[in-house]
Amino acid sequence: MGDNRSREVEHWARISGRVPELDGVRGLAILLVLIWHYLQGQLVPESGPVFAIAKQALGFTWSGVDLFFVLSGFLIAGILIDNRDKRGYFKTFYIRRVCRIFPLYYLNLALFTVLGGLALYQTPSLARLLQVTPVPEWSYWLFLQNIYMGMYNSFGPEWLAVTWSLAVEEQFYLVLPLVIRYVPVSRLPFVLAWFAVMAVYLRNDAPGFGAYINTPWRADSLMVGALLALLVRRPVFIRFVSSGPGRRVVYSLFGLLLAGALLANLSDQRPFSLTFTYLWLACLYALLILILLLKNQGVLNRIFRNRFLIWLGAISFGVYLIHQPVSGVLHGVFGNRVPVMASWQDAAITLLALCFTLLMAYGSYRYYERWFIRLGHRYRYE
Repeated sequence: MGDNRSREVEHWARISGRVPELDGVRGLAILLVLIWHYLQGQLVPESGPVFAIAKQALGFTWSGVDLFFVLSGFLIAGILIDNRDKRGYFKTFYIRRVCRIFPLYYLNLALFTVLGGLALYQTPSLARLLQVTPVPEWSYWLFLQNIYMGMYNSFGPEWLAVTWSLAVEEQFYLVLPLVIRYVPVSRLPFVLAWFAVMAVYLRNDAPGFGAYINTPWRADSLMVGALLALLVRRPVFIRFVSSGPGRRVVYSLFGLLLAGALLANLSDQRPFSLTFTYLWLACLYALLILILLLKNQGVLNRIFRNRFLIWLGAISFGVYLIHQPVSGVLHGVFGNRVPVMASWQDAAITLLALCFTLLMAYGSYRYYERWFIRLGHRYRYE
């Protein structure tokens, strides 16, 4: 009994403070995104067997966004649950979210608008990056672009293509605070699970491109993270997963889900044609987070406390927003075409884009974003 209580005390101390491994998880998420867009997505299989094998082996790196969703659902739900009954619940939450996301997002959007006004999209090598599409520009300002992307079956200009996931998260922020505030605690797990199950049903009933980028169809990743945040705050759950049998269950499930994900990568399925895979990956990534929370020492903990991963996690928002524009501009200027990797010269341009992206994202975080983050944290839950 004493050992169980000491483990619970240690667990509560970890989840109530900053867990460095979760910064490393964020670093892994953005690393997967970079590999997907800078390597897997640019490789030309016809260039040789090495290129073809690498492209196949890296096929599941598209799931970096899913890892972001699960982690975001876990962290945001945890904050809301811990402050559920406090004054300033809505005000503090939304001010902090605005200070974290809006400054860099709208700066990037304003830069795109200025460059579009200069008609640089008429330059062939920059056309895909800045092209005029059916997705209305005003929708990006209101975080509604994912809805219009689904309607027109298009990611829109490559410069802003990744922002569909930001729209999903912003729409998620409108729903989750209400759910956690007003749904009775005893019913909350069932409500969160219902949202996750409905996402699978919607993808099965109405699959396709729109199912990849619209919030109701992608809610399972976010809600699985939120459900985990609720569970790790329940002593009975922690006592079970901290016990010998419970740990074996957690590790066995993690191994099974990981093996399934690796096997699925051998198939020809890709993001737009999946029904159950998003939920599978959400459970896999949720178990990864749980394992990191359960232990303070271990192989996985040491991996995710790696300084580079933690640093990459800190600058991940900037990296996510600008990595496609930087790649598109440099390949357009130096390669005179859209980003592809058919030669070592192309690879050198991509490496240059990676260096520029990391340098610019670091500068943005240190000298721009961090000021707004600190401003947001002046508002506290009381």
